[in-house]
Amino acid sequence: MIGEEYNRVRSALFSSTSGSGGGLFVQPNFTALLPQFPEVSYDTLVSIFAQDCVSRVKVAHAVHRRPERVEGYCERWQAGESLVDISETIDFPPCNLARLLLPSLLPAEAATGRVSKILADPESLIRVPDQEGGEGLARLASEVRDCVERDHVSSPLVASVKRAIGLEYESILYQHLESADLAFETEGELRKKGATKTPDALLKIPFMMGDRVVHWIDSKACFCSEELYYQEGVRQFKQYVNRFGPGLVIYWFGYLEGIPPEDGIAISDSFPSEVTRL
Repeated sequence: MIGEEYNRVRSALFSSTSGSGGGLFVQPNFTALLPQFPEVSYDTLVSIFAQDCVSRVKVAHAVHRRPERVEGYCERWQAGESLVDISETIDFPPCNLARLLLPSLLPAEAATGRVSKILADPESLIRVPDQEGGEGLARLASEVRDCVERDHVSSPLVASVKRAIGLEYESILYQHLESADLAFETEGELRKKGATKTPDALLKIPFMMGDRVVHWIDSKACFCSEELYYQEGVRQFKQYVNRFGPGLVIYWFGYLEGIPPEDGIAISDSFPSEVTRL
């Protein structure tokens, strides 16, 4: 995807939510946007939107985590406003807000080291051996459950879906390798041997893709922006290059053209149609 189209997609994604409050709280109608971008898939639109949301959350988190902000939000909750309602008014994902407030709203023994577990299982709050705040804990359990259901950016459900999609595309990669009769070891097989920081597939015999040698392939079920590539990708891929030699990263939902190339790292949005065995 060229930069101009990428910017148009991002603009359309967020402007489409402006009439509904916009920002991080409202998802765009991805299907309705597809006719505007006939060369862009539904999954690509979702991935670009999700990445922009994550970037915005990182910036917003530094503001909302300030002690005076947290104290103010806790006071609003204690006055009867729900976590989801507070989240909507400040345009901050409900689960992120819950993570910030739970340590202050819960008894110390209930909060210590348990916030992530509570988000994964809100009903566990009701099982907390709290003799004084039973009603408050029941309310929190209900509201945390609402946060998880309403949050399309940072909830455990979103994380589970992302993991499932990632595994699905790893399976697609393995199917391509098997169809091409290319011998390889999976990440799981490599880890059983004690290896760490491994790609999704390590080829037993490398192949040529054009003028590039490929020793390993990593599968990414997302769109690759320049920000994502340099913040979350390059460091990981360079470790593979240093250990195994040059390789290929497949961003199944596309990538931004013009990302400066890195030695030993090829980028594609599909499995190569032609390979030359070595």
